[in-house]
Amino acid sequence: MTGGADGEAADAGTTDSGRHVRSFLGAYVLGALAPEEDRRVADHLARCGPCGAAYLEVAEAPSLLALVDEEDLR
Repeated sequence: MTGGADGEAADAGTTDSGRHVRSFLGAYVLGALAPEEDRRVADHLARCGPCGAAYLEVAEAPSLLALVDEEDLR
């Protein structure tokens, strides 16, 4: 979550569990976050029901993307 808390403007509403991480879920499920960012998202997901639900909506994206080949994109 490069850029720190200020970079979270889209999902910056605070709750008991801190700043929401929904804007980082795509990178999280693709394994594209730095280790520290990855831990922060995982910790948040363990405590935040709304973000956890949003994660479940995108968690299967890498598996689905693996089913697409170059011919499907034409």
